[in-house]
Amino acid sequence: MDTIYRGLDVIKTDGEHLILYGDRGVGKTSIARVLGGVAQDIERDRNLRVLFVSCSSSDDFRSIWRKVVEEVQVTERQAGFGAHMTMPRPMTLDDQMVDPNDVRRLVQSFSNPTVIVIDEFDRVPVANDARRLMADTIKLFSDNALPSTIVIVGVAGSIEELIAEHHSITRHAAQLEVKPMTLDALAVVVQKGFELAGMTYDAGVDKRIAEMSQGYPHYTHLLGLWSGRRATRASRTHVSIADLDAAVNDALENATGDIRQAYDRAVQSAQPRTLYREVLLACALAKKDAFGRFRTSDVGPPLRQITGRPYEVAAFQSHLSKFTEGDRGPALRRTGNPHGYRWQFVNPQLIPYVRLEGVREGRIGT
Repeated sequence: MDTIYRGLDVIKTDGEHLILYGDRGVGKTSIARVLGGVAQDIERDRNLRVLFVSCSSSDDFRSIWRKVVEEVQVTERQAGFGAHMTMPRPMTLDDQMVDPNDVRRLVQSFSNPTVIVIDEFDRVPVANDARRLMADTIKLFSDNALPSTIVIVGVAGSIEELIAEHHSITRHAAQLEVKPMTLDALAVVVQKGFELAGMTYDAGVDKRIAEMSQGYPHYTHLLGLWSGRRATRASRTHVSIADLDAAVNDALENATGDIRQAYDRAVQSAQPRTLYREVLLACALAKKDAFGRFRTSDVGPPLRQITGRPYEVAAFQSHLSKFTEGDRGPALRRTGNPHGYRWQFVNPQLIPYVRLEGVREGRIGT
């Protein structure tokens, strides 16, 4: 909720814009949609309009703003807007509408204050000029005190990865990193979900789902949904620990395809006896710092827990290195020097998936 409140402060502050960034799967899009809905309710007296557009790998600056125009043209009769809402004149994005000042004039013609949410901005190719032009647009909006807010949303480990000339827009745009959710917050998601479904559950089910989700709400929803369905199929409205255990397989089968493929690619081997599955699971369980990084020595204790054998670092060092190669994803990235390497999952959503695979295979408990 803190992110929502901070975002609302930005929307209510003239000349300020917002950049939401973070790992894939932490809930950035959901937060942006909730933020837009709450802002629209709070600012109803001003007839605030909220527009959502999503970027693709084929987008450039002009195509993004064409999508915005298309959204404007369909909002007149959307729920939440009364008959007194004023629409701008019919608009087109012709070949001359290619720079930030053109966009500034377009948005300045809007008769209603507007929040423009541009989601999945990370998908826009770095090769085109969209990131620099968007930074220029934010500065131009701010300098001209337009009653509109741009919200950029995208996957990034830092603001530098998402938008160009980031240093020059720090006074114009608040930067909020969306981090994985806490265990308590995820447990509340489970509790509210079962409550809305009219279901009860064994003590500890909510906390176990939260723990297995590792901060990622996608897995919380999957485990909650499928454990609830397991109970429903048995004509019960009470979810048991056994339902949750059975739901692990359902959740894995219904996880996003790219995550399943990333896991299969990381642990593939023509040899029947390799440690790739065990070492990757140990990486998922390893103690991590605030940036999700772990040391080589951090892999040893969970690997011993998984296998029951006290492996020396030399026995799995090569596996870690292999995980950084293209043939295996890469599943991990490596930083630092040979005397103090740090390892980090390229896609952190792989962490809960690997853990759930470990549960399904009986290598660890729930």
